Amino acid sequence: MKVPFLLLIISLMAISCKKDGPAGPAGKDGNANVTVFNFGSRVVTTASNYVLSGISRGRIDSSMVLAYYNPVPEDESAWYPVPGLGSLGAYETRYFISQTSNDYTFSVRLVTPAGAAYTTPVTFRKMRIFIVPANNVVNVNGRMAGPDLKDYYAVKEFYNIPD
Repeated sequence: MKVPFLLLIISLMAISCKKDGPAGPAGKDGNANVTVFNFGSRVVTTASNYVLSGISRGRIDSSMVLAYYNPVPEDESAWYPVPGLGSLGAYETRYFISQTSNDYTFSVRLVTPAGAAYTTPVTFRKMRIFIVPANNVVNVNGRMAGPDLKDYYAVKEFYNIPD
């Protein structure tokens, strides 16, 4: 009695199987290979360095680097981009990335809006640095891929904007 019952179950399972249907809609893009460095509170007077451990030169050279900080006088949910004007426009942040031994250092400088060193201490409650690798790197052999974004007329011409 067990064998015929087992055969009946297997037969029903085989009959109820269908071929694969059409592919479903594409899913939301993910964040594969994005690295985020989180740094805690620090007081910055003129400059501060953030070590990016474990990042190779190839990765830095083929990635977009984004940085945001949360200054103390602002709400904890307020994030300011680097580079950019700081809280109340009192200072501006600038940055550069340099290699030190086997690591890279993300250096943030504080300057006045006029460009002089900003020496008043500023507390960065948090700093987040994103390393976002490119899906595709195109070498253009020294030619610009688009207009000079600092030149209004070049941008206007590139996008065929009438006067």
